[in-house]
This record gives sequence, C-alpha cells and structure tokens, in this order.
Amino acid sequence: MKVNEKTISAQSIAARERRRKITEKTQELGKLVPGGSKMNTAEMFNAAANYVKFLQAQVGMLQVMGTLSKEEKEPPPSEDLHKLLVSPFVQEKLYLEEKCFVPKDFVTTLTNNDDVRSKPTILKGLKQLIGTEINEKKPKQE
Repeated sequence: MKVNEKTISAQSIAARERRRKITEKTQELGKLVPGGSKMNTAEMFNAAANYVKFLQAQVGMLQVMGTLSKEEKEPPPSEDLHKLLVSPFVQEKLYLEEKCFVPKDFVTTLTNNDDVRSKPTILKGLKQLIGTEINEKKPKQE
C-alpha cells in the first residue's frame, strides 16, 4: 500500500454532497428572487426573506379582496387584472418599488367598511392612497 494514497472518508463524501446541494439550492433561490443572481449569498438570502414577506402581503391582500368581494357581492376581478397579478415582471417591479397591488375600487370599498371606519389612522391612509378628501367630523368650537 502506498503512503501517499488518499482515502476519502464517508464523512468527507457526505460533507461534499451537502455543500453541492447547498450551492445548487442557493443558485435556484437566486433565480426566484428579483435581482438575486447579481447578489452575493448573504444579500440574496436577505432579499429572499424580504421577497417572501412581500409575497405574503400580496397574498393576504388578495384574500381580503376575495372576502370583501363576496360580502359586497362584487364580480370577481377581470381576466386582465388576473394576468397582471400573476405576471412575474409586474410582481418584480412591485417588489423592487416596495409596493403591493391593490385596485382603487377595492380601497374605496375598504374605506366604507365599518371596521376600517372605526380606525381613523387606517382610514386616513386609505383615503390618501386613493386621493380623496377626508370627511371627518370636527368638534364644534364655541
């Protein structure tokens, strides 16, 4: 048996395989995150976490829209709206600008919701979002 001959331990093989899988999955994640392929690993993981939060907010908003649409007996969103919502380009643009897609009609419907109306700060923000004047009752000055 040669002295210089190296034997690779099972532990080394397992570690190499683990690193290969981590690299593969990191590259895969980088393709899913907007701009991820141009980032180092730490930046990409941070961006991925933020992107997941953005997508969770978007899903939450769509669920609320669906619930209120049913309560208000509104028709479902148009096919064009659906295409916009699922477009990777639109989603990436919204994410990069830290925005979430919400139709103006939906925000208007929200401003008429009793729960929302009972929260002045939220109501004010929604009305500013859709560009309407706030009609709050002001106390009489004597």
